Amino acid sequence: MTRRTGKGEPRKPRKPVAESEEVLRAKYLDYCSARLCDVFMELEEERVFELARLAEEKAGVVQGALSFQRIADLLVEKLMDDLALPEFAAWAKAYQESPEKFDPYLLGLWKTMVESPAAP
Repeated sequence: MTRRTGKGEPRKPRKPVAESEEVLRAKYLDYCSARLCDVFMELEEERVFELARLAEEKAGVVQGALSFQRIADLLVEKLMDDLALPEFAAWAKAYQESPEKFDPYLLGLWKTMVESPAAP
């Protein structure tokens, strides 16, 4: 059954709107952040400590020598390597073809990355 608007006319399928590169890049960063967050949140506590220890070993320092921020940076680098996220160009092409496949994964952070139009 076709859904109809209040005027009794069938709804027209929405055509994808061409988005600026600035918006696409912001959405890409949002998507990558969301994927990274998903993976990080699924890690068990023991695995987080193991990855932190490995990060310290990789940095060539004794356990506890790195700041929390540096350990977090190294953990993010490790997870990013493991995730093998697509390059921007490939992601943008796929997004433009089927944004509905990616939109549920966006956190909405991209909106704050895009400059707001100047108010009159």
